[in-house]
Amino acid sequence: MARLPELNYQLAGPDGAPWVTFIPGIGNDASFWAFQAERLAARFRVLTFDPWGHAGSPPPPRECGFKDTVEGIIQLWDRLGVDRSSLVGLGFGGSTALALGLDHPERVERIVACCCRPRQPDDRRDFWRGRLGKARAEGLGQLADATVDRWLSEAFRARAPEVDARLRAMFKRTSVEGYCAYVNAFIEMDFDTRLAALRVPTLLVAAEQDHGGGPVADMQAMSARIPGARLQVLADCGHICNQEAPEAVTKLLEGFLG
Repeated sequence: MARLPELNYQLAGPDGAPWVTFIPGIGNDASFWAFQAERLAARFRVLTFDPWGHAGSPPPPRECGFKDTVEGIIQLWDRLGVDRSSLVGLGFGGSTALALGLDHPERVERIVACCCRPRQPDDRRDFWRGRLGKARAEGLGQLADATVDRWLSEAFRARAPEVDARLRAMFKRTSVEGYCAYVNAFIEMDFDTRLAALRVPTLLVAAEQDHGGGPVADMQAMSARIPGARLQVLADCGHICNQEAPEAVTKLLEGFLG
């Protein structure tokens, strides 16, 4: 594959420790996993990064597809001398982690995939096409607010206004070009028929109140098809579970990756 734009990244944790790579989702940057990354950096060499067109990373490649988003991480690992790494992702990031385990199992130690799918159902693809049109016509200002309204429950936003504000600011650091590239990749993504071939130890994390990104029933079905996969369901929690239940998610990561 041709050389892809270099991703902006951050490193933390001791040299020589096992690697953990946190993969952001659409409208997320390296800061999305900051709580978990800081905790895991006590025992792991932690890599976080901004997707193309998000925060500090350059624009995406032309006609960016799902394969590009996977290979961009491999090229970042090659640049940093990462032979093997565990992966953590949520939403599109979780799907990307699973795809990396399928395409590059020799490079992946363990996978924690939260609130995600291997393929967008047809009605969800139409939903995302609508988002593309809105982003191109209106920019990301109102779309960012509408998205975070869906990410977080009204009760949680009232309880944690600082998290609400932080996620809105993060989304608004994303360019329209970057957002649209990753949404197109999300629509295109489909490795549903390959799940049984995944041989990397995998923990799937579902959220009880996630009704769009990775509903519990879909995560249960995916768990049944991945050999040896474990499934953990977080009660009273929505799609962005690492923000609504940061301690619970961190403990799952420490237990599974340790």
